Amino acid sequence: MLEREDIYLRTTDDVGISASFVIPTGPGPYPALIICHGMPMAKENNLNVSSKLEEGGLDYDSIAEWCAWEGFATLIFNFRGTGDSGGNFHPLGWAQDLLCALDWVKSRQEVDNERVILMGSSFGAVIAIYVASHRPDVAGIVSFASPARTDTRHSSEELVNRLRDIGIIRDKDFPQSYDDFLGEYKIINPHQLIHRISPRPILLLHGYEDDIVPVENAYTLYERALEPKDIQVLQKVGHRFRSEPDAIGLCISWLRSNFM
Repeated sequence: MLEREDIYLRTTDDVGISASFVIPTGPGPYPALIICHGMPMAKENNLNVSSKLEEGGLDYDSIAEWCAWEGFATLIFNFRGTGDSGGNFHPLGWAQDLLCALDWVKSRQEVDNERVILMGSSFGAVIAIYVASHRPDVAGIVSFASPARTDTRHSSEELVNRLRDIGIIRDKDFPQSYDDFLGEYKIINPHQLIHRISPRPILLLHGYEDDIVPVENAYTLYERALEPKDIQVLQKVGHRFRSEPDAIGLCISWLRSNFM
């Protein structure tokens, strides 16, 4: 039987982060995997990573259990502004959340600190690339459907209003500075950071039929990344990671070949 812990973490800026940790059976220490979800597309699907999907694809609990059965101690969590976590979305806030999750996982005695890997989807992949580029103790990274650039053509006010409609900005007085909020997107730009992950391995996955983040983004990131690097463009695959068991299986095969 797998062991599961439901936990509530506290970030350095005192935001509560809802998370679940699934631990494999058998002797450890284990390699660890931290899964970073993407941006909700609408208020009605402001996901809670511990919720079960009623139909279609896999929920994050199922993905975490799959990874744990493969031998990876796996953490899933909600970034601030989503699910049962507190706070309001902003890019560097999501980075703080992942750093909190990373430090917590590395504190666990079941975990091999030399083998902690990040796996992110869409904007979660953007954050994973940012954190891995600043934290050399991240052993590797899997990126699914990451944008190559996070520049936006929206005005800061338009962007904040859209995120407020989605429900991931919750407080009426947030942010205090629209310009600072928009500036965070420039700081986390994957195009400028991905080369810093080398010499740790990176896998770039992208669906050929992704209609939200075009596949050209994967090729751009691959060109910017340094070795060791792998890229897989998956035919008949779209943007939503949880809807693609084949992509998840490919991720796990790559993880096992590099970290087991």
